[in-house]
Amino acid sequence: MRQRASLDIIADGDTDGTVAAVPLSDDAEAEIDARRRVPEDSRSTSSTSSPAPPDNEESDFFLNANDSQSSLGVPNLGDMQVADDDDDECVPPVNRLPNEILIAIFAKLSSLSDVLHVMLTCKRWSRNAVDILWHRPSCTTWDKHNLICRTLSVDDPYFHYRDFIKRLNLASLHESVNDGSVVPLASCNRVERLTLTNCKNLTDSGLIPLITNNTHLLALDISNDDQITEQSMFAIAEQCKRLQGLNITGCGRISNESLINLAKNCRYLKRVSPPSYVCCGMLRLF
Repeated sequence: MRQRASLDIIADGDTDGTVAAVPLSDDAEAEIDARRRVPEDSRSTSSTSSPAPPDNEESDFFLNANDSQSSLGVPNLGDMQVADDDDDECVPPVNRLPNEILIAIFAKLSSLSDVLHVMLTCKRWSRNAVDILWHRPSCTTWDKHNLICRTLSVDDPYFHYRDFIKRLNLASLHESVNDGSVVPLASCNRVERLTLTNCKNLTDSGLIPLITNNTHLLALDISNDDQITEQSMFAIAEQCKRLQGLNITGCGRISNESLINLAKNCRYLKRVSPPSYVCCGMLRLF
């Protein structure tokens, strides 16, 4: 009734402080009655039985200004998307091993055929196993020797195999080794140990190309190679400055002058097996 009274009267202050009621027109009263018959908004009441908002009307959850975080604890829905990262691809555990571990594992293989199979597995394994296979190539038969020589003569090989060879031993083929059989090996200029024991058909023409530009040579065994002369000794003194061990037992064509020159140039010599005719005073030079 208080609302009706406030709508039905217009306060007009008189001089005596009285309020006069002004009657309304019929149209105004009809409009007031229509407004009274409109039901109140269900959302303005606290009744638990109030009807749900229409489907096309947005919920208050989306209308709030502070909806930056959801109940899942993520800042927004965009952060809930799964990141597409190529680095998280499935990689076998063996491919996660560093190269040093792979080399240590491959070095434990006792058979060279197993090392060869490792090289044929994949490119990464091949790069880590090639040094083990070619570190000391097996020249025990002429078939293997010929295969090694043909591989070294390839124009554009996948690996520079000559750089991996650190030890060469042709003692097993000593009866047939000559200058022609060792010339294909002259491209191996990183050899550290060279064994040519009892190769009686080997001359200076075959030995000098093997030691030319080979500054890595540490040990040389040419014992009983009786065709080797002082020319090879001068070449060794000039090319092999880091030489530490030399076995020239049975080489009867080596002069004392060449040995003196060898002692002056190869300052790292520790072990020398000279021919039997060399006097004890000459040995003091080494």
